[in-house]
Amino acid sequence: MTTGILEGIRVLDLSSHVSGPFCAKLLADYGAEVIKVEAPDSGDVSRRSGPFVGDDPHPDKSVQFLYLNSNKRGITLDLASGSGRAILDLLLGDVDVLVENFSPTESENLGLDYPTLAQVNPALVVTSITPFGLSGPYRDFSATDIITCAMSGLMYHSGDSDREPLRNALDQSFYVSGANAAAATLAALFQRMATGEGQQVEVSIVECLASHLVQAVPYYTYMGAIKGRRPVRGSGFEELMPAKDGYVVPSVQGSQPWPVVAELIGLEELKDERFATGAGRIEHGEELKQLLIKGLAQWDRKPLFEESGERRLVFGMAQDAGDLLECQHLRERGFFAELDHPIAGKARYPGMGPKLSAMDFEFRYPAPLLGQHNTEIYCGELGYAQADLVNLRSSGVI
Repeated sequence: MTTGILEGIRVLDLSSHVSGPFCAKLLADYGAEVIKVEAPDSGDVSRRSGPFVGDDPHPDKSVQFLYLNSNKRGITLDLASGSGRAILDLLLGDVDVLVENFSPTESENLGLDYPTLAQVNPALVVTSITPFGLSGPYRDFSATDIITCAMSGLMYHSGDSDREPLRNALDQSFYVSGANAAAATLAALFQRMATGEGQQVEVSIVECLASHLVQAVPYYTYMGAIKGRRPVRGSGFEELMPAKDGYVVPSVQGSQPWPVVAELIGLEELKDERFATGAGRIEHGEELKQLLIKGLAQWDRKPLFEESGERRLVFGMAQDAGDLLECQHLRERGFFAELDHPIAGKARYPGMGPKLSAMDFEFRYPAPLLGQHNTEIYCGELGYAQADLVNLRSSGVI
């Protein structure tokens, strides 16, 4: 068993914030050697994004940066300077993948467009992540997570029909595009094994989300109708409802056997014949909802979830971060792993989602300090002398 199935693959991560760093992190977690390149003074914008460890706004204590850049080594380099570009070309000669998420025009101005990079290294896979793609009228538009969710059409279908569209939290569109970018990068590397040639991997965040609309788009294409959000009345009650210690998700329609559901929740009124059929539960939906709220208020989340599973019912519970860290199921599966950072200290981090039987996941490096591996990479791998680094540092190149 190996600790890295991508061992031997070298990745240059020029990206910042979430989408590109997450793509590069996934490659690193599978064993690729990832070198993160940051601006000499400011570094990745995530270094200034809270929350921070101990509420200390230190550039090496951003929780987001610490997670997204684990398993990477880090250097600083001014990509816009002539000397910086010469160093970048040296680095490019010995890497397999470049990940970036500049705007298309910014990439072109920095000489990071694929035709330019392919001249330096024809075997290079260039993965570019942008909100709207590298072409089209919106290509240079900036976008936050709420904008990409809205523009993709996905937000329109989230939530209840009597409320505004609902947005997911925590920059999920950027993580979805990062995961898509990592998968597409691996496909490009696989093709390179046959052709020996690199290629451009173009990732549009909006299109990654829009590709999830597997019902709404065909619905409009075939029927000319716009699929709306979930109706409030008769929605099947597959929604969060309050329990004694938080929120649960009772699924009480469809294939769920109603007598078993009513018996589990334990409220006698739920056994009323009016609720015995799906049609009856829809007709008397508001009354049923109030009874469910009353019955669920007698339960704690975990006992209800476990008991529903024993009865082969599909219930769920809303877990917060504390619940996840203490979750026996995740603990026994080894999902979390401890990582010690020289500034932020020890903490448990989420591990990998997919597991491979031929690979053991491990944290090889914590997120790098700004420029932490300059000497190791510039001197040890590119052959620069210490005096060269002093000059490059004083001139702002690194």
